[in-house]
Amino acid sequence: MAKIHTVVEGYTGIRAGVPFVNGTGETDNPHLISWFRSHGYKVEETDQEIAPAQKSGRSGKGKRK
Repeated sequence: MAKIHTVVEGYTGIRAGVPFVNGTGETDNPHLISWFRSHGYKVEETDQEIAPAQKSGRSGKGKRK
């Protein structure tokens, strides 16, 4: 996963298919990460993978049986 910071501080919108809020967006697409770097965006790569429960916004707690 990579955190992308826009060159325009505080930008909110979509760029190259990645949604940005207050100048920050995230993607795990290596092609897009490279594209953003080559266009002057600051890229912070992390080794962290988002767990499936976090991706959906559900914690998995409180499930009914």
